[in-house]
Amino acid sequence: MRWLASGSALMVALSFAAAQQPSPRFTDVTSASGLKLNVEHRPGRPEYGTQMPHGVAIEDFDGDGLPDILFVCFGPRYVALYRNLGDLRFADVTKDSGLESFLGWGTGVAVGDFDRDGILDIYLASVEFEKGNRKATPVGKESRLYKGLGKGKFKEVSKEAGVLLNRPARCCAWSDIDGDGWLDLFIACPYGANVLYRNNRDGTFTDIAEAAGVALPDRANLGCTFGDIDGDGLDDLFVTSLYSQSSALFKNLGNGKFRDITTEAGLDRKASAVACVFADVFNRGRLDLFVTTDSWLGGLNSTEEQLRKKGTTVEPNLLYRNEGNGKFPPVMAEILKHKALSHDAVLEDFDHDGLVDIYVGVDAIPTGNKFATHKGGNPLWTRPDGSTWKEVGKAWGVHHEANCVCVAAADFDNDGDLDLLLVNFYTNAVLYRNNTDDKSWLRVKAVGSKSHMDGIGAQVSVFASRGDKKTLAGFRQIQSGSGYCRCSPLEAHFGLGKTPAAEYRVEVFFPATRTRVTRENIKPGQRIVVKEAEGRP
Repeated sequence: MRWLASGSALMVALSFAAAQQPSPRFTDVTSASGLKLNVEHRPGRPEYGTQMPHGVAIEDFDGDGLPDILFVCFGPRYVALYRNLGDLRFADVTKDSGLESFLGWGTGVAVGDFDRDGILDIYLASVEFEKGNRKATPVGKESRLYKGLGKGKFKEVSKEAGVLLNRPARCCAWSDIDGDGWLDLFIACPYGANVLYRNNRDGTFTDIAEAAGVALPDRANLGCTFGDIDGDGLDDLFVTSLYSQSSALFKNLGNGKFRDITTEAGLDRKASAVACVFADVFNRGRLDLFVTTDSWLGGLNSTEEQLRKKGTTVEPNLLYRNEGNGKFPPVMAEILKHKALSHDAVLEDFDHDGLVDIYVGVDAIPTGNKFATHKGGNPLWTRPDGSTWKEVGKAWGVHHEANCVCVAAADFDNDGDLDLLLVNFYTNAVLYRNNTDDKSWLRVKAVGSKSHMDGIGAQVSVFASRGDKKTLAGFRQIQSGSGYCRCSPLEAHFGLGKTPAAEYRVEVFFPATRTRVTRENIKPGQRIVVKEAEGRP
């Protein structure tokens, strides 16, 4: 019976070893979530009758305290609105929401309260174009503005607002570009000039893109994001361009004027750039820049040499470090500089170690380019030692491989950590629960009075208090529209490290009035609301 005894001992040892193995950081909870889009894989150009998810917005549209999900798609149904029921379960509430009137090929989406009535509004961008004329969009298929009525209901107001856009559009983003407290809207257009709608403060808008200097009529504009790169209280603008063209960085001069500072900033490389994200990657209180590229857009399954002979660039994704002097040198970490068919990117602290992680959505389906340097799905990079980047996607439990267009991070179950939603062009969306489940975090909601009411543009800094010493633990800016065709929740999330301090100081800067509101003695593991009315300019 010695073999039986030794076998039993082995089983006990294996069971003990299995118990010691850490569970993956993420768990796929899609099957029980209720998220079910009508998606079929059809190679080539999408056909009508098939719902191809392309963009996403995450926000609490019905005011119940839980973030809901809005998908925009190529093909019917063009919009899908899912209400968050709690416990990572969702219900399709598109019917009778008012959004079902949108009939364009939905690409980008941006959320913001344009009329300051306290209810969030939505702009939906359409990339559909007339056959034989890419500069024109069929009647009924245009980009449109939806006014929020409350409780998840919307009314289309595009024509009366002057924002019914009848040419193809991709990404869009809200920002108060002139500091008057009213949201303005930028739209990146791939065929023809961009649009910058200035808010007239009476429910209407005026396109000032040409006068502002951001029209870029001769480029294939794709992605866009606003961010205050120099700390002057004005949102600057970055716009990506496809087809081996240069992207553009615009400094906000105030009063609706911008200046192109791309070359002097060191950002004038030519590439097929897609997503752009401003985030403080190094905890210095400055917005760094991450840009993704679709390196093989110029030819399916072509080698780098073949593409270069055709005059097409083959450039990697890049992280640029904001040096605070107007310069953005690239970070020379080889692991980040991969060449793939990249789309969206999200920069957030998923493991609460106090450092921003980077997750990139790529085209990883079999038809994806065989020469791309990253295979096996979307890369997820973190810094276990605080400096060296490491790829941990599979190790953290994120296994799905698809043509991933958008990646959104949000605390869908209100447990303090960021869950992950993958929006895939040919397959259903995938939802991952974050299992970090600790108290090493803070969430900050900024509420403006003269500045934007949902805090768009507000700058949030968190300082760790250890004795008399206070050190910067993180910096965020509230943005509506970032990455590629994505709009994330209008609040700031911070991981606080493996050993959080007992208390923190939170500072929120509201740009319209240059008011700084400070909260002291904030304990980890809570969501706080900071109001502009609490402070003084």
